[in-house]
This record gives sequence, structure tokens and C-alpha cells, in this order.
Amino acid sequence: MKKVLMIEDDQALQDVYKLALSDVVEYNGAKDGKEGLEKIRSIKPDLIILDIMLPGGMNGFDILEEIKKDPAVMSIPVLVLTNLDTEEKVAREIGAVEYLVKANTPIEKVVDKVSSLLKI
Repeated sequence: MKKVLMIEDDQALQDVYKLALSDVVEYNGAKDGKEGLEKIRSIKPDLIILDIMLPGGMNGFDILEEIKKDPAVMSIPVLVLTNLDTEEKVAREIGAVEYLVKANTPIEKVVDKVSSLLKI
């Protein structure tokens, strides 16, 4: 089963996505950038779902830059899922393969996008 890591500080949102995705992938969650980077390097997920606004001094752009600098994990696709509707260009320039705005994207569409990106 393919592994997905969701880096999202809203635990309720993580719970909703875990429920929605657990039928199609092995779901892993992280609540901030530090935990997210540790899990990226330890579990080597097949896909990362990344929020931009995160606590702890490291935002999603910082994480994306770190991923793209590390040859061991740089090829992992990153789907940005955020409420910032003005940062798509920046996220894609850094290396995001997809950019979705939470408020405008039903959970079913996120699940479909994850399935499409993972070819499952």
C-alpha cells in the first residue's frame, strides 16, 4: 500500500483526511515542519500533502525547499493543500506538483487527486 504523509497542524482536519484516505493509502500525519521532515526522511512516503501555514518556525515553503535539496527524498511528489490562494506560483516554482485551496476543494477531490498522483 502506498504511503502518504500529511503535514497539517489542524488535528481535526488531519482526522478527516485520515478517515477519507485510509481506504486507499497508508496515512501518516505530522503537526509541524520539524516532525514532518523527520517523518519524510524516516518513512519515505510516496506522496506528501503539505500545508503552508505551520507552527514552530518552519512553514510549508521551508519544508518544500528542504525536500528539494535532499537527494534521498527530492523525488517525492508534494501536493500543497492550504488556505492561501495567492501562493501557487511560488509553491510550484519550489517544486510542488499540485496546489489546492482547502476552502475551495471538497475532500473527495483531494482523495481523487491523491489517487491520481499515486496512480492507484
